[in-house]
Amino acid sequence: MIIPKPKQFSVLGELTVACSICADEPLAFGNKAFKRIFKKIYGVSLADGEGGFSVKYEAELQKEEYRVEGACVYASSLLGARNGLATLLQLIKKVEKDGVTLVETMVLDKPDKDFRAFFADLARKWHDFDVLLGYVDLCYLNKIQYLQLHLVDDQGWTMPLRCFPNAATKGACYTHEEMAYLVEYAHEASVELIPECECVGHSRELIKNCPEAFGNEYDGPMNEKIMCVGKPEIRKNVRTLLSEFAEVFKYSRYIHIGCDEALHTNWTACHYCRDYMARQGIGTTMELYAHFVALVVDICLSLGRTPLLWEGFHKEYNHLVSKDAVIMSWSNNFQRVEDTLDSGFRVINAGYSPIYLMGSFPPDYSIVKEGFDMYRWNAYKDPAGDFDGTVIEPTDKMLGAMLCQWVDDYEGEREKVVNNMPTFSDRVWNEKNYYSAKDLPELGAVIAMEKKVY
Repeated sequence: MIIPKPKQFSVLGELTVACSICADEPLAFGNKAFKRIFKKIYGVSLADGEGGFSVKYEAELQKEEYRVEGACVYASSLLGARNGLATLLQLIKKVEKDGVTLVETMVLDKPDKDFRAFFADLARKWHDFDVLLGYVDLCYLNKIQYLQLHLVDDQGWTMPLRCFPNAATKGACYTHEEMAYLVEYAHEASVELIPECECVGHSRELIKNCPEAFGNEYDGPMNEKIMCVGKPEIRKNVRTLLSEFAEVFKYSRYIHIGCDEALHTNWTACHYCRDYMARQGIGTTMELYAHFVALVVDICLSLGRTPLLWEGFHKEYNHLVSKDAVIMSWSNNFQRVEDTLDSGFRVINAGYSPIYLMGSFPPDYSIVKEGFDMYRWNAYKDPAGDFDGTVIEPTDKMLGAMLCQWVDDYEGEREKVVNNMPTFSDRVWNEKNYYSAKDLPELGAVIAMEKKVY
């Protein structure tokens, strides 16, 4: 069973090749990650050289497209080569020190959607650094292009900073060296990291640790979960913050800036925010919310990064925010997906029904009952989060989807993640010709392999 389901696939027999790999120069950079994951799974080191796996450059293939013939991958990019090598890992039947036996196939495949992402919540529950490396390996095996790291939230700040060193949660923050290692590790695997830096809401830990830079000055006791947007230096501070995220995650085209669930009515109790509203002629805190989101989006764009943000402000203010931003639709409580698309935004589906993994949700995460049809990633959700029967028609503005793991530590999330990621990957890679429930018995071997890297 190959995850995702290939568009063209035929079995030719069986072959045995040497425990080695070689690649044409434009694609040789990807060998390191393949050798690393191969050893994790099979306990054998691949040598550099001919007679084993090979990767050939073929300019006519599209960016993520790949072709496999026997033990050879043909691709025009490192992403395509990664996809083909991940397929070869799934075709292996036996590994010994003197050779690798695999199913001999002809495969030609490419994804229908470019944006296929996995989201890891690192701020609410601590994850050892090795778990982050395991996320990268899982994305590699499932041909997931992006890994979003939820590094900060009300409960914790795990991203080390030089610009605001006090922001870090004591005893629950990664080191600068670990972040640098992770960035290179993911780059070698052609997995693009998306760092998330919560702006506006979900900022309690940042405000607690850096109150002068980001905190409000309230008339009385208030919930400290939202940045002050009226302080004269707030734009400079947000730019400084995002600049360091951009510097650390140097290969990342995207920065996720949060921007959801902000307790914006608190700003009426902050004299900085009241004064700012008066000077700008802003009538409501909801309008101020969208106004500040627009400022953060523009800062991110000025840093050469595309901002991602959760759907969080109301549709009547969509005109304030640059359409170069990409909206992650997750609840439909703030605005419906059709309104977001109609306003001209590009959209990624991160709907919590059914692509949130958190606590006991989904109830049957083994997917044995639901099968591959459970991931209606291109379906609308009603405000309660339930499927309402409306499916998003194909559009270039719907970029793809993200499988989200929330509020769990490694032990609590492991089964959910490895059991659901292959299913999710197949449904976003293939808009129509995906696996069905009858194929599920064959999925066990893929899941067993993935548990060796995560």
